[in-house]
Amino acid sequence: MIMQIGGQRVDLRPFIWAAIAWAVVGAGALGALSEDRESALKTFALYYGLAVTDLFFIVKTVAATLVLMSDQGAKNRTAYAIQAIVFGGLKFLCLGMIGFCLWKVPSRTSGGILFGLSALVAVPLIGGFLWSQVEVREAEKQE
Repeated sequence: MIMQIGGQRVDLRPFIWAAIAWAVVGAGALGALSEDRESALKTFALYYGLAVTDLFFIVKTVAATLVLMSDQGAKNRTAYAIQAIVFGGLKFLCLGMIGFCLWKVPSRTSGGILFGLSALVAVPLIGGFLWSQVEVREAEKQE
């Protein structure tokens, strides 16, 4: 998936691959180590889905905000401001849903919560590393 941020195209595929890899690692670890596999995988799916959705909305919020702050969005400043507000609100809604689920959803498996919410750290970290490697390779080709 390639996203347009102002006049620049940003390739998000390394982050998508990182999200898929973390889902496989989390599900595999829970499947191998949990006593109650079904409950652990359900808990993991819930928190992983919320975490990845939160990451998606933060990307969209930052993209709209960057265009809003630059000269590229001068003609459509109101539209980019509305986008930033809506995507930022959806991002906070995801965080609120995570908090609500931690508070109200009964869970007997802390491993599912751990692996699911760790996607908030692992996906940007691994995806950022992969993305930087792609950028370095492209810069070396141009030299």
